[in-house]
Amino acid sequence: MTNNLLLFYIMNEKVIKKFQDKGITILDPRNTYISSGVQIAKGNVIYPNTFLKGKIKIGPKNILGPNLYLEGTVTVGSGNNITFSHITNSKIGNNNNIGPYSRIRDNSTIKNDIKIGNFVEIKNSQIDNNTQIAHLSYIGDAIIGKAVNIGAGTITANYNSTTGKKSKTIIKDRASTGSNSVLVAPITIGEDALIAAGSVVTKNVPAKALAITRPKQENKLGWVKKKS
Repeated sequence: MTNNLLLFYIMNEKVIKKFQDKGITILDPRNTYISSGVQIAKGNVIYPNTFLKGKIKIGPKNILGPNLYLEGTVTVGSGNNITFSHITNSKIGNNNNIGPYSRIRDNSTIKNDIKIGNFVEIKNSQIDNNTQIAHLSYIGDAIIGKAVNIGAGTITANYNSTTGKKSKTIIKDRASTGSNSVLVAPITIGEDALIAAGSVVTKNVPAKALAITRPKQENKLGWVKKKS
């Protein structure tokens, strides 16, 4: 073991012991890394393979990890459950359930009582209270209101490869997107609006409207038998 690596382990042990002495539960100190600039309030439980690196500020009574990576300037409120996820330079509010396998990138704000689930990526976006983004979605350069439901596979198409410009998606309170819908920015989805599953939406959707852009289904009876 090199001198630098030995020094790293010694410093990390000192930092972890300091937090343990404050009453913070660190279940596996040998597989947890906490840098010197981190602030952690009482009542937190930290599971193995959690890395807290940078100007991290964590409020009380969170469950963190296992396999959690927080980097840069990250603020976490209270009562959150965050597992198997990667978060950089963002703000997390209170009572959120994040993970597993969520990616929250720079300049994102996750407010309160929000579900961000499996394989969801969020970048440069604001997510308001009681919103659900449960799985398999990309939310980039977006403002999402309260009590919004984002269906599986929803994408905010924020980047125009021809112009190189990124545009914003706005989804207002209580709107809902169906599975595998694409919202092509710039676009605004009004309050209580619905996006039908499989739709590619390129125009603003008024409040309480249903937007459908998929073609009508056609069933060709006996087609398989004839081809075989």
